Amino acid sequence: MDDTEYTSSIADMLKALQGRDKNSIKGIFIDETLSEFYLLENEITVPRLPVKEIDIKNSHDISSQLVHLFPEYLEGHSFIKKRKPASEQHALHFIRPIEGRVIDFIHIIRFDFRFYGKRGAIVLKGDNENYPSYATDMIYFKSQLVPVYKGSDPAEIDSIRLRENFEVETDRRLFTSVIFDEFSTKEISIELSRRAGPELFRIPVKIYPFINYEYFTACFNIPDPSFEKVNASAEIYEPVFLYLYFGYRSSSGDITVERALELNDMLESGGEGVVLKPEFILDLKDFFSSYTLETDDELLLKGWKRFEIN
Repeated sequence: MDDTEYTSSIADMLKALQGRDKNSIKGIFIDETLSEFYLLENEITVPRLPVKEIDIKNSHDISSQLVHLFPEYLEGHSFIKKRKPASEQHALHFIRPIEGRVIDFIHIIRFDFRFYGKRGAIVLKGDNENYPSYATDMIYFKSQLVPVYKGSDPAEIDSIRLRENFEVETDRRLFTSVIFDEFSTKEISIELSRRAGPELFRIPVKIYPFINYEYFTACFNIPDPSFEKVNASAEIYEPVFLYLYFGYRSSSGDITVERALELNDMLESGGEGVVLKPEFILDLKDFFSSYTLETDDELLLKGWKRFEIN
């Protein structure tokens, strides 16, 4: 098979998903580094992957196992060969466009297959050019809504940027946060969640900020991205994003206050931008109240926390 045939085969796997089957997972967790992962019902074997990056054949071989594990989460998605961001050289990326009222969104779910010590048991040793093949029941992921301009190419993920840099105050020090700086990105994510309203979230924003700074913008994390949850999340996040947007951008920019106020059931004019209506804030609190993080003695020993979603 050539690259085109591999890509077409992955597309066929995704098209065959009907959403009737359940995911083959035991739960959704974060580890001691606060990274998200799915715990599988059964182990899978990850083949030896090139140290340089996953190629399209690797992507096809992994997808043949992966797609059938997550029918609820991958329904309606398409595989993008050109990874976004390109630096994630050992990840598979799947996207789904969602139409909003003022802006649109791309849901992107990225599955990470980098090998390191805690990922699983080695099946076949690696060499200078390839990582070991390993068996694992943990798949690390990132699932986000990315705000994009209407009419943009979904595969390009043309995000609606907030700013080129941020200044964030933390621990009584002021940091100018450069794009793609790991520490700064974490602090910006916490700051964005605080601006949205920390009282909205039952999970502390320092442990898991639902609003995450990636793609030069404020993205929305969805740990349980079923087809229906992604749609509901886009509807609830669109006014929140517009509220945040005017905190960093001028009302005479790409999106005007007048355009944002088309969401007049959720937003109203305030200051130089828009604010969330009190009745909509109640809807937000209700939405986020379904998410909590739980632990027990066994999970404490591992340094894990489990998402409980009602």
